Parts: sequence; structure tokens; C-alpha cells
Amino acid sequence: MTFLETIHSGRTRQKCITCQCLTGFICKHFHPHTIGTEMKILLIFIIMTWRKVTSSPIKFDVMDCMEYLSLSLDNDDACNLDGSYVEENFRADREEDVYMKHIKQGQDTYGNTHRMYEPCKCNFIGCNCTGLGLKNVPGDLPQNIQKLRLDYNAIAVLPNCIFCSYSQLNYLDLSYNNLTQLQVGSFWGLEHLNWLNLGNNSLMYVKETFPNGVFSDLVSLRCLKLHRNLHSNQYIDFHFPDEVLANLTNLESLYLDGFDSLVFGEHFKNLTELKTLDLSRGHCNIRSLSKSALSNIYQISKLNLSGCNLQGDILNSNVFKPLVNLKHLDISFNRDLGVKSFMSALKEIRNYNITTLVMNFIESLYSRSLYISQDIVKSLPSSLIYLEAQGNCFESIDPGVLQLLPPNLTYIFVGANRFVYGEYFNELYTLRNVKVLKLNGGAYLLDIPEKEPQSADYTQCPSPQKTFKSSRPLIITLPPNLLCLDLRFTGLRYRLTELTFNASNSLESLIFCDNYLPFLRGPIKGLPKLLKLYISGSGVKDIETQMFQYLGTLEKLSLRNDQLQDFFEHNINPKVFKHLINLRFIDLSENSLTRIQKNIFEGLNLLEHIDMRKNNMWTFNVSIVNMFNLSLLNLSHTQLSTLPLETRQHIDQLLTNHSVVIDMSSTPIQCVCTNIDFLKWMTSSRAFDASFTNYMCQYENKSMAVYVTDAYQETLQELDRKCADHSILFLVVTSATFCMVSCVIAALLYRFRWRLRYLYYAAYLMVKGQTKNTAKSEQFHYDVFISYAYKDEDFILGSLVPELTERKLSVLVHGRDFAVGEFIASNIVTAVKESRKTLVVLTRNFLNSTWCNFEMHMANMESVHTGRPVLVFLIKESIPTTELTSDLLYHLNKNTYIVYQQGEVTNVFWDKLARDLLQF
Repeated sequence: MTFLETIHSGRTRQKCITCQCLTGFICKHFHPHTIGTEMKILLIFIIMTWRKVTSSPIKFDVMDCMEYLSLSLDNDDACNLDGSYVEENFRADREEDVYMKHIKQGQDTYGNTHRMYEPCKCNFIGCNCTGLGLKNVPGDLPQNIQKLRLDYNAIAVLPNCIFCSYSQLNYLDLSYNNLTQLQVGSFWGLEHLNWLNLGNNSLMYVKETFPNGVFSDLVSLRCLKLHRNLHSNQYIDFHFPDEVLANLTNLESLYLDGFDSLVFGEHFKNLTELKTLDLSRGHCNIRSLSKSALSNIYQISKLNLSGCNLQGDILNSNVFKPLVNLKHLDISFNRDLGVKSFMSALKEIRNYNITTLVMNFIESLYSRSLYISQDIVKSLPSSLIYLEAQGNCFESIDPGVLQLLPPNLTYIFVGANRFVYGEYFNELYTLRNVKVLKLNGGAYLLDIPEKEPQSADYTQCPSPQKTFKSSRPLIITLPPNLLCLDLRFTGLRYRLTELTFNASNSLESLIFCDNYLPFLRGPIKGLPKLLKLYISGSGVKDIETQMFQYLGTLEKLSLRNDQLQDFFEHNINPKVFKHLINLRFIDLSENSLTRIQKNIFEGLNLLEHIDMRKNNMWTFNVSIVNMFNLSLLNLSHTQLSTLPLETRQHIDQLLTNHSVVIDMSSTPIQCVCTNIDFLKWMTSSRAFDASFTNYMCQYENKSMAVYVTDAYQETLQELDRKCADHSILFLVVTSATFCMVSCVIAALLYRFRWRLRYLYYAAYLMVKGQTKNTAKSEQFHYDVFISYAYKDEDFILGSLVPELTERKLSVLVHGRDFAVGEFIASNIVTAVKESRKTLVVLTRNFLNSTWCNFEMHMANMESVHTGRPVLVFLIKESIPTTELTSDLLYHLNKNTYIVYQQGEVTNVFWDKLARDLLQF
């Protein structure tokens, strides 16, 4: 049986031949000692396909200074390190799962009720049973799984040895269930488990909940989450289960809830490997901490007490003193703590090796403004590298204070305060090791308090500030090693005219977002190393060309969510970016752009990412042919219905060298015949998402675009049928019709050729006669016009003409009487019309003469139109009828003819001929 046949066979559980475990067929194929070469190749293929399906799309650069943060804030948190195993491990589609257990409608042997097609999704790593309404732990999962998610279910009890069949587990998530109590053997057999989440249950911190020995088998556990088990309406006398936790000698990270007057018991000393203690993730209402509250957790290096409702007036100043190994302290969002009270406690551990301090929003937002004084700065740990002090109502800094900051301080985040321009700006250069400085303001709103807010119990009067009286030009002096300056939400309201910085700086990223800077005049000078400039959400309406004149090193520019629609629509000088020759990323999204100049990006040959989403553009006529590094073009949420041929051809050229991503999702793409070439190109191009998620179709007869669900397959089939090219059929039909009409016309022309000729020359002579003002004579000019072949001229001039002339007939002979210089045909028609009769001398030479044939037909046409007999035939030679044409036979049968006597011709013959010619 093949591998896939084995998977789908539904074979019953049996012992593994090699290891004797009751795993059924899945063990046979996934134990390392039994996987063959073919199996390994298949597994590698599935993993590669899996990663391709779950890969996230390219995103535009994040406008933040955090990318410059080389210091990791979670190094000591084992829960974060092992928590990298998350939902994406179970995102494989059903047909790509290596193992899929379909559980039928009804109850299994464990009492779980399952809905059809909602199984635990498993693969060779583990099983995901999230949110299936399970009341008990499933017992029929593959026994060799290492990861198991049972969160968001209704499990209330964990019986003894419930996980004994899953002894290979190293990750177990039981959060968001109904657990209220554990049993001694709830986790038996899990010696390899190193990550356990019991959060968001109802496991109260009392002895009955955690029986002794419940964690005894978890000898490898490094992360334990017990947070969000206490609720705000519970006021029981809680105690941490330190006797039970004492068995977890390898525990490194512990998440707990906080309660009033908490004390970490003596058995916490046994947790020698404990590094991270986090009380911020759940329900924390500590209010006060005694001097000895933290005495037994001296080994920890990271403590998070944010959002624990600490009260500054009852906080013991020596509370942190036992934490001799502390490196990371987070005390944020304790709004009643107060800067002064916390600094008193922090001063006691100033000489500890603390590198990270987070103290955001510990001052009441209703407090009066504070000045950062020397006392505050001197309380900071001397080893500090990373400092966050946002939202603490700071307004200014006393002179000389910046020089007292810890010498190794590298990252300063003091946004959401109330800073105003002061003398301290001239002292920024003293922060020689600072790489990131965030002075961003606060984008928050205050709620009306339900009760009278507490404020600081002291009053801090502003320190005296010197008045600036200088005629020197304004030059902003930056710290020499500063890499990122964040000034978002600082309330800047300026016409951004010339702005100069000291040239001896290392600034790479400048953030002006969410201010009000409608007119960018510039230039910005003194930033020779600037790589990123963000002016998003600042109401920018107009940009002068000189704005970026001195920013030739810039690689990323963001003008997102500004007001540039009129600028790009009416600006006659589109080369506003011409100085940015090194630009690689540009964001013009959310500007309500309706059109943009074709050459707006001229000279920006290094552009890689262009973001123009969420605009109102109907056409994209921007030239990108100069961009050979382009890899992302985001045109989503616009009004575009197609792309020009030039753009498509350039994208195809780029795809031969590297990958390109084009995003046109949520745009009303025209699904009509005139746009079928674009649709076919789009659906076949590697630049687009193959599934076309969130792509739309604007049909010809519908006012609203609709989302497609089949990657345009049905639409293209319909358009192929509807828009089939009938040009060849049209040409064939047209040609056939033309040929048919031509044949009919030709037949008619041939049928009436002589009549048409006659009418033509008759009309010609009539016009000519009118031009000469000659009146029509009532009498014929000639009695007879002799039609003969030139070779018979001897007979005509030697016998026929003299005999007829002798009998008083007026004879017209073409060789003698035709007008010189006139058309032959005109002379013939004139002779026929002016002669009473036309005598045709029929010989074999006559049959071979074209003009003789013409003379005979013109005479016949004269007879038809005038109604008088015109033709008379003189048959001089005996010619078989087989040699005569049908026309000639017709005329011979219709008109008078005389046979010429062979031998001696008598006068009787000539007399009769003369009489016949004179008859009308």
C-alpha cells in the first residue's frame, strides 16, 4: 500500500512493529527509524508547499524607530522564545495536511460532541484542536505529536494520566477553557513538556486548586502561564501555590495574576532558573508592595508590574532592593504611582545592573506639567541602556540635566508628553551614545473621570529658563550618533521652510508624521546620511522642488495620508523628486489622487517599492520603464480597471530577472471585451496573487463591481465566448459577397456591353454636337455606311462603291470619309447615325476584325433605339455556320442579307442591292 493510500485507508489502531506504541498507521510512517527516502522527499515537498501557501505578502516599510533597536527586550522570556510556535504551524489546507482525522457527527468514547468536518487538524508536528467545543481531551490523536493546542474549548477536568499517550509533547495550550481544579496526575507522563499555558481559566490561587505534586512530572518545563485566572470580583485570600511550583526547577518564565498585599512565598527560592516574572498579562490589582514582598524572587532578571494599580503613597521605597539580579523593569500604566514615588524606590537600586527601564504613563494624565530635574535623572540606574518614559506630563528639561543621563543610554522614548521648545534643545549634542530619540506626542483622548482624579502630592514650579536673544540662524544640533528621531504627534504646525541641522550627525531616519505641515518649501540641510523621511498624515498640500535638494541619500520617502491630490493634478513641473536619485521606497497612498504625471518618477531608476493604494486614480499612466529594480507596485483600493500595454511589457521584462508583486485587489477591473487582453495577461502573470483574493470584476451591465471567487476563470470563459474574433469570418463573407456582386455586375456589363458602348458614344456625340451648336438634320447625310475589313478594301473601293455611286447612292467609307483626329468609335457611331443603312460585307476577314464587329453592334444598337432597320448584310464569301459567332447568326436571322454572286456580277444584282439600301 502506498503512502497516500495508507493515510486515507482509515486503518484501525494497532501496535507499531518497531516501537510497540499504540499509534496506529501514522506511527509507521513518521517514526524516524522507519521513514524511507521516498517519504523524506514527500515531506520536504509538503513543507515547502506549506510555507509557500502561508507566506505573508510584502509589506511597506513600518514608520518607526524600533528597527534600530538592537537590544532585545525579551531575551530572558522563555515564553516568548518557545512561543514562536503559533497558529501558522497549522495553516495547511485540508488537501495538504499530512494527517487529517475526520470525526463523524456524534459523541466519541470521551464524550466529546463534534460537528461534521470540524476535526482536529494534525500534521507531523502536532494537532490543532482550537475552538471545537471539546469538553474533554481527545484520546485518538497521533501519539508522537509534539505540539497540541486545546485552547478556546470547554474542558473542565483533566483526569489523571489524560496525557500519558502523548509523552512527546513539548508544547501544550489549555487556555480559555473551564478548568477550576487540577488533579495530581493531570500532567503525568509529560517529562518533555517545556511550554504550558493554563491562562484564562478559573484556577484560583488556593491550595485545593493545585494539589501537591501536580507539576512533579514537568521536569523540563521552562514556561508556565497561570495568568487571567483571578477575576476582578473575587476577594478571596489568595496565596501563590509556591509549594507546588517548587518542583519546576527548570522554570524560566512565569506569568501570574496580581492581588493586593501579595507576597512571594519561601518556596520561590527553589526556582533557581527563574528569570522572568510577569504580572501584567492578566488581572493585576496589587496597590501596595511591602518591603519583603519580593524577597524570595531575588533570582529574577526581568519583572513586569505594568497595569497593577500600584499606589505611590503606600509603595515602600525599598521594595525592589532584594532584586539584585534585575536587568529589566516595567512599571508602566500605574497612573497613581507617580514619578516622584517611583524615583524614590528606583534610587535604592540605582547601582544595580539594570539595562532596561519602562515607566510609561505612571503619572496621572490630569497632573500638571513636570520638568525633568536633576533629582529625577540622578535616580536612574547608571547602567541603563533603554529608557521609556512616555505619557508622564513632562514639559521641559532643566539646563544641564541631559549631561547627567546614564553614559550608556542608547534608546530614549519620551513621547506622549508635553515637551515645548527650550534651552535643552541646544544640549542634545551631549547625548553622545543615543541612537534613537522618540519625542512623539500622544494620539490619545482622555475620558471624563468617574471620580475625582488623584494628582501628585507635590507642586513643581517651572525652573527659570533663559530668554533667547540671538541673531544667529537656527541650527538644530543633534546627538552625534543619533540614528532615528521620532517627532510624530508633537503638534508641529509649520510651513516647512529651510530647516538646518548640524552637519556632524548620523541621523538615518526622521519621522514628522501626524503633524500639520501643509507646505513643504525646504530645503532640509545638514542630514548627509538620512535614509528615511516620513511626513505622513501631516496635511501636505504642496511640495517645492528644492525641498529634497540636499537629500540625495534618501532611500525611503513616505507621504501617505496627506492632501496631495491638487498638487499632482495641476502641477506643471512633475520633477519634484528629481534629486532623490537613490530612492528605493515611495509611499503616496491615501492621498485621493485622481491622476499623476507620466514622468513623475523620472530619474528614480533605483525604485523598488511604489505604494499608491487607496487613491481615486482611474488610469495609471505613470512611466516605470526606467525602473529595473521594481519589485512591488501596490495599486489596491483604487479605481483602476486596467494597466497600459507599456507597463505590462515592462513588468514582463522584469519578471525574467527577479520576482515582482503587483497588487490590484479591491479595484474595479473591467471584465469586458475591450479589456480581455489585460485580463488574460493578469491571470497568467507571476506578478499577481494566483488566488486573486479580494479581486473584483466590473461587468458591462452592472453598476457595482463584484468580488471574484474563481480567479477570473469563469469570467474569461464567458468573455472568450462573447468576444470571439469574427474578423476572419467577416472578411470571408465580405469577400464572397463582393465577388458575387462583381460577377453579377460583370455579367450584366457583358450582356449589355454593346448597348452601353452605344449609349456612351451617343451621349458623347450629343454633347459634342451641342458644344458646336450644330442642329440635327432631318435628312441622312449618307445612304449607306459600308462596314468591311481592311483586307477587302480592293473589292469595296474597286467594285462596290463605284456601283452604288453610279446608282446615285451616297456612300460613306471609313478609309475615305472618317474625320481625322476623332476617336474611331466616335466616327463609327457618327457614320451609323448619319447613314440610312449600314452595309456589312461579310467575309472571313470581317470575322477576324474587332472594329468590324464593333460597327455591326453599333448599327444594331441604332436599330434598337431608333426602331428603324439599319443593318443589311452582303455575304461575299460562303462561310460555314460553325465559324460564325452566335451574335452574327442572330443578326443574320433578324436582318436583310444578300448573297454576292460568284463569277460575273450582273447589273440586276447591283440594282437590287441599291433598291434594298434605299428602303427606309
